[in-house]
Amino acid sequence: MHLGERAQRMRAVPRIRPYMSAGGVLVAGLLFAAASAFACGYHNPSDIARGTMNFIYPKSLYVRTAVWQAQDRGLLPPRPRRVIKDLFAYQRTTVGLEELGGTLAPTPQPQFGFTVVLLDSMLWTRYAAGNEGYDVSVHVSGPAKNEAVLVTEGAVVQALNAGVISFDTAEAHGLIRLYGPADQQGNVRAVMRGQPENTQSKVPESELEAAG
Repeated sequence: MHLGERAQRMRAVPRIRPYMSAGGVLVAGLLFAAASAFACGYHNPSDIARGTMNFIYPKSLYVRTAVWQAQDRGLLPPRPRRVIKDLFAYQRTTVGLEELGGTLAPTPQPQFGFTVVLLDSMLWTRYAAGNEGYDVSVHVSGPAKNEAVLVTEGAVVQALNAGVISFDTAEAHGLIRLYGPADQQGNVRAVMRGQPENTQSKVPESELEAAG
């Protein structure tokens, strides 16, 4: 092949430029954000993941403010004055989440399940109804399809387990927010109220609506 013919063929082949439109950048960013939102803060940086939660679950970050306010008012135990790195934080959180599973009321739905995400650590945990109680899977990648998601923080789980606060009170004060199909949210409320009766407080529905 002559050099002239080779040059003509090279000019005839369109060049592929490393170019991405603004729309492509936006789509890529949203996909990254969705994936990042399910990252665990114990093993990955959680700031980006937590920041995207409001896009996926509107007003979910309000829970963080509500927890701080509850700690200041004495509704929750006060937060430590100094933040000290806890090498066993993940283990303690895991134990607390598993303990929470032991307080859930039975459900007549054999396939029932829901996911809890802790905003302070971005740790996702799935609770699935089993033959005896609930199977607790800590550190899952995210929620299951068509299931409810409960957004809260580790301090609230500790308070629930200790009987310091009831589920109804926690939800009424914005310490817990539920997302997903309405019927699934109702099922989560029903099983979460299976904690000891002496820790339950009757909160009017009007207060629950006001917290939303």
